[in-house]
Amino acid sequence: MMLVREDLHDAVISWPPMQRRGPQVTESEIAEFEKRYGHQLPDDYRRFLLDVNGGRLDKSRREFDAGVVNRLFSLNDPEDDSRDLTTRAERARRDLPSPDLLFVGHDDGGARILIALSGEHQGEVWMQITTDARPPDANPRVDWDSRRDMRKLADSFEAFMGSLRPLI
Repeated sequence: MMLVREDLHDAVISWPPMQRRGPQVTESEIAEFEKRYGHQLPDDYRRFLLDVNGGRLDKSRREFDAGVVNRLFSLNDPEDDSRDLTTRAERARRDLPSPDLLFVGHDDGGARILIALSGEHQGEVWMQITTDARPPDANPRVDWDSRRDMRKLADSFEAFMGSLRPLI
């Protein structure tokens, strides 16, 4: 069963089924996170938080071209800091290749799933491969989107979620 929601602009978004979901959140909680993080969230990711609020995807829709989604973080998850979007995003922020990226989840191999919040890649979903990360002092320096440990996954969060396939 797909989760379907009428968004603020009358578009219908179908989210993949979830085994576990985060707690229900409100617009004001999302606005508080945006203020704290210093960026506005893309509309599709904002809708995802309102509709689903992260969690673990059902096996019927977890695989993507570069891996398998393990978890998407939930905003204000009271059960476990390791699943909380605010906690994980703040801890990872200093290690991310750009302050314009938001750490929203990870794959089964520990690679980070990121959303670009501003700039020319705004709204795109990227993966940072943490097993072969580029050293911070590497020379020559390159833009974050050209680093060997970065891979673009989709043009939007909605497109990324729509690309997920069954886990076999």
